[in-house]
Amino acid sequence: NVDDNDDGIPLSSNCVDTVLTNPPFGTKHNAGIDVAFLKCACRLARRAVYSFHKTSTRDYILRQAKDWNMGAEVVAEMKFDIPAMYKFHKKKSVDVEV
Repeated sequence: NVDDNDDGIPLSSNCVDTVLTNPPFGTKHNAGIDVAFLKCACRLARRAVYSFHKTSTRDYILRQAKDWNMGAEVVAEMKFDIPAMYKFHKKKSVDVEV
């Protein structure tokens, strides 16, 4: 339920019109964090949420929105360039389909 205010964000539900979020993709040591960001965004927004997610997780994200009784649609597809920022990154940059 997106109305649960257990996300640690000290803002009331439906306090903004629109939320734009670029969550961590939920890989490696932070699995599920992308969904936590999305859930919080849905709680805060009165009208709309725009959120970047990996194409490979699209079906899961759309099912999650349906489970929350929210409408969802893909409004754009693109490649998102992520430069190497951490020691564990092996490549200079990676294009991720979102």
